Amino acid sequence: MKNILILSLCLLLFSCQQQPSTKALDVSVEPDSTNTISLQIDSLTTQIGLDSLNAALYFERAELYLKNKSLSPGSSDLLKAVRLDSTNAFYWQQIGTLYYAMKNSRFAKNSWEECARLDSRNIECRLSLAEVYLAVGEFKKGQVKINEVLNFDSKNPEALYLSGNYALMEGDTVKAIKYIQASINQNQDFFKAYDLMGVLFSAKGDIVALDYFNAALRLRPDRFDLHYKVGMFYQNIGAYTEAISAYNRALTVNPEHKISLHNIAVVNVFLGEHKNALDVFSKALIIDDMYLEAYFGRGYTHELLGNITKSEADYRTALMLDPAYRPAMDGLLRIGK
Repeated sequence: MKNILILSLCLLLFSCQQQPSTKALDVSVEPDSTNTISLQIDSLTTQIGLDSLNAALYFERAELYLKNKSLSPGSSDLLKAVRLDSTNAFYWQQIGTLYYAMKNSRFAKNSWEECARLDSRNIECRLSLAEVYLAVGEFKKGQVKINEVLNFDSKNPEALYLSGNYALMEGDTVKAIKYIQASINQNQDFFKAYDLMGVLFSAKGDIVALDYFNAALRLRPDRFDLHYKVGMFYQNIGAYTEAISAYNRALTVNPEHKISLHNIAVVNVFLGEHKNALDVFSKALIIDDMYLEAYFGRGYTHELLGNITKSEADYRTALMLDPAYRPAMDGLLRIGK
């Protein structure tokens, strides 16, 4: 009865969806494989015509549709597979993954709970549930799922990593670092664990943060946000030259990263390089002409240079974007406007 109720909710959800985007699905297809997938789908369609009650055929065709980014027929086949064989835990696992990609965490949670109920040794569904419970703040339920995984596999890196995240939510940073480091010990290529450890040590002002960020960058050199975090670390400890270098590396990867530009300008203000700061604030505003902090920063720099008219203009623009923005109000008071 329970799995039929969940399936009814699933069917209701898909009947109400209006052409959801397939961008959320983590599926990639090589261009030259599209024809092959189409041929496989055609073959399965023929088999389904001869055996319309075969859940495995629907599931196989669903995976091909989803791989081909055909969400509607793929989801329909996935639901048919579950309806024909509602005792298959893996089918529920995949439906949960689809829901989560579509940002329907409630239905994802229901599907993964059914998966976990059907298969007492399914680790993936339990880890997925732990992530959902963490996201919605149901920490006790999430910890139960993590413990179920660790009881089965005490060295599971994902479970250890999630334990660290739960510890963070409880305000226990020491415990969090212990668990996250343990996850790295089990998986030397655990990118998000290195990233989070970098953030945690950055918050402490500990230079060890750079070791973790650099380890993450070795795995994902394309992540501009990591260069930005390195820049923030250097900026916070007053190593301004190194901070600018890191922000510039972020901009090499992503020239549109306005926050790196903003921070370079701020560092230039700290260094007394006011004209450089004006240029960089203006570059950030070319990227985003609604960038409140950049208007304020440029206005403040004009104020430092004695350009009161230009300073007033930028402060007033900042207040147009946010009438309650206190730094701009204070700026106008300082310049007597």
